[in-house]
Amino acid sequence: MSGSLQIKNGKYYAVISYKNEQGKRKQKWINTGFEVKGNKRKAEDFLKKLLVQENDFSEVKPDILFCDYIQNWLEKRKNEVEDSTWQGYSNVVKNHIYPYFSEKKIELAKISHKDIEKYYHHKLEQGLSSGTIKKHHANIRKCLQQALMEDLIPVNYADRVSLPKIEQYNASFFDSEEIKVLLEKAKGNEIEPIIILCVYYGLRRSEVLGLKWDAISFKNNTIRICNTVTYMYELCEKKRTKNTSSYRTLPLITVVSEYLLSLKGQQKENRKLFGNCYQENDYICVKIDGSRISPHAASRKFRNFLQKNGLPHIRLHDLRHSCASLLIAQGVDIKVIQEWLGHSSIATTGNIYGHLQFKQKIETGIVLENLLA
Repeated sequence: MSGSLQIKNGKYYAVISYKNEQGKRKQKWINTGFEVKGNKRKAEDFLKKLLVQENDFSEVKPDILFCDYIQNWLEKRKNEVEDSTWQGYSNVVKNHIYPYFSEKKIELAKISHKDIEKYYHHKLEQGLSSGTIKKHHANIRKCLQQALMEDLIPVNYADRVSLPKIEQYNASFFDSEEIKVLLEKAKGNEIEPIIILCVYYGLRRSEVLGLKWDAISFKNNTIRICNTVTYMYELCEKKRTKNTSSYRTLPLITVVSEYLLSLKGQQKENRKLFGNCYQENDYICVKIDGSRISPHAASRKFRNFLQKNGLPHIRLHDLRHSCASLLIAQGVDIKVIQEWLGHSSIATTGNIYGHLQFKQKIETGIVLENLLA
């Protein structure tokens, strides 16, 4: 096996020359990713490493299909990651990646970046979003990286794939008048606790469903966001938040405190009403019989609630955006909003809600105009 560097479309390509099983001489072109100008030495190093990998790889080429390998990889990961993470991997592999590549019967040793790109295009045509494709890519890349470490493939071709551009989502949100109507209509509804906590604290869906009574201190007037609940095939509780910044202690707003005390009393009455049929747990947002509400059910109930009451359609997560927009409209500092929402950095808050600060920019312009006029 030998190789050389060739130039194509302004980039260096490593051309590998080898004999196939029939003894015929073949060539394989591999994009080094390096532009021609000033990168010859890097391209040469790339070729050397590639030849070493290819020569080692040529000695052992297991006849294993990519679909089978990624399924084996998935099972090995089960004890290495959290249950909710593994469930996410499993959903992607078993329902999408495995069926597609099983039909194509592409061997692990022969998979290319073009095969992977064709899969992504196929999924886009099926209606999957660019963001979802990115999650599929993460699974495929991790799987192929493992195969690369095991010397089963010469290159991780997932690194050479062009991913579809993720379109920025423009969130919808309710203004203050719509929020007042929402809160009024929600009175007595099963999801009223979810709506109130999301409106006042901008909680994520996983955070509001993971909130427990021991996180509420009526004595100190605080609320701790420290648990989350997710769902794939079953409910999974995490004794942590999305990131370290999401773990936060906030002041217990008076109106919320009064509502939660009333809710606590109502749940006590429900225990008596349902007796042994009441499902005991410490979660705040539960059904009338104490049973827990799954994330999917919460979103569905919220959607149906809006439709039934003739309110504009927004996602449950958009109550978080509504909370942020109300704070921004009142001139609350972006750093304070970051800490209230539990974003990992102020940059995240700025990127999501920067466009809502236009009113403050206008006021800044007026200040300068008055100063310099």
